Amino acid sequence: MLLILIEEENFNMLSFIPNLLSFSRIFMMLPLILCLEKIEIDSVYAIYSIIIIAMIVLSDILDGFLARKLNSVSSFGKILDPVSDKICLMVVLIFLINKYNFIFLVFFILLSARDIILVSLTTYLAIRYNFISQANKLGKYFMLSTVIMIIFFLFNLNSLISFSIYIITIIMLIISTVIYMKDHINRIKKYENI
Repeated sequence: MLLILIEEENFNMLSFIPNLLSFSRIFMMLPLILCLEKIEIDSVYAIYSIIIIAMIVLSDILDGFLARKLNSVSSFGKILDPVSDKICLMVVLIFLINKYNFIFLVFFILLSARDIILVSLTTYLAIRYNFISQANKLGKYFMLSTVIMIIFFLFNLNSLISFSIYIITIIMLIISTVIYMKDHINRIKKYENI
């Protein structure tokens, strides 16, 4: 499927820049985890971790912005961007499961179930109808809430606020999943009625 997407795009160099930014997020995970593990030994690693997280967030903002500005939005990029995001998120969640146990295991299971459902529907639409969906606003707000929650827990910030953001993020996860599912199912029904 990946080769088909690249061939369909008539690959151009402009699409390389945003896609490289998406790939870069995956490679930033190793130094991030190494720094997070050393925070308790030396607080300077907290600063390194914040810098790496800022670079990850900035690359996520820039890849979409540049793709639109350079008029190089591609099906490959539409798939690569969320895949890079998910890899980053899952790596950090595994780190948090190690640190906090149950609460992040619950979040990890819910997120994994959501992703299995949405990836299945998205893949069906892509293969059967050549339609690549994009994130909607609620999905983006859910991801923002997830990043804020993770930062609060990673750096042991105010526990009341951390758990409040955790609850809000779980609610947003459920609502955004239902909305995505409805949108995907409605699109499938629309295509199959034609």
